[in-house]
Amino acid sequence: MSTNHAPARGTVVITGTSRGIGFHLARRFLAEGYAVTGISRTEAQIDHPNFRSLTADIGDINAVKAISHELAEQPIVGLINNAGFHGPIGPFENAPIEEWVGTFNANLFGAAALSQACISALRERNGFIIFFSGGGSAFPRSNFSAYGVSKGAIIRLSEVLAKELAPNVFVYCVAPGPNRTVLLEEAVCSGETVRDEDIVDFEYPERLCLFLANNRDPRYSGKFIHVMDSYEEWSDAQLDDDAYTLRRIDPRTLQRVNLT
Repeated sequence: MSTNHAPARGTVVITGTSRGIGFHLARRFLAEGYAVTGISRTEAQIDHPNFRSLTADIGDINAVKAISHELAEQPIVGLINNAGFHGPIGPFENAPIEEWVGTFNANLFGAAALSQACISALRERNGFIIFFSGGGSAFPRSNFSAYGVSKGAIIRLSEVLAKELAPNVFVYCVAPGPNRTVLLEEAVCSGETVRDEDIVDFEYPERLCLFLANNRDPRYSGKFIHVMDSYEEWSDAQLDDDAYTLRRIDPRTLQRVNLT
């Protein structure tokens, strides 16, 4: 674990930094001049003077509480709740409810507990919270009920917190698309069909998260944004509160449906 010489831009806390999207986000934010505190079940192999690794299982609320005091003294300007897992895969009628509970602990309650721990610091610095949602949350997805429902709850949590914490803290929800991660491997092994051309490079969630970290337009707060959306070019109508309510507006849907 490296010593944290927090730069002027402050500290961004990122979960799930030992691999996948979280690993890439940590390296990108470090490159952009932030200090990063990574939280994951295994120590992230990132060698940088402004990176600090905390080992904890986000699905264990007591573990989240235990690291809260280590976050209290840091100049936190952002929190990215990236960590998550599928949980039981298969028909809901056969899914062990105990495994459902574990999925919600990791995908929802752990992220909520960590957000609570960071809100005071974020409010002081006009910071941001980014939640990660995913496949099955915006649209029904068979055989991934625990994942989809827990991530669907994350979308609503982000909407609620955007209102509660305004105007001091901006809150967003990100759909990262299918990235080359363990989650994608699990989905493909379970029978999901994912075309190579639909797989999203890690650069896209990096770009969106950096855009949101630097955003000062309050109309983005509370929005559910896909990494492939043209979010930098959204019109006033697209940023209106009524344009987004739990399900994000998918450009492919707009081609088929007349909303006027």
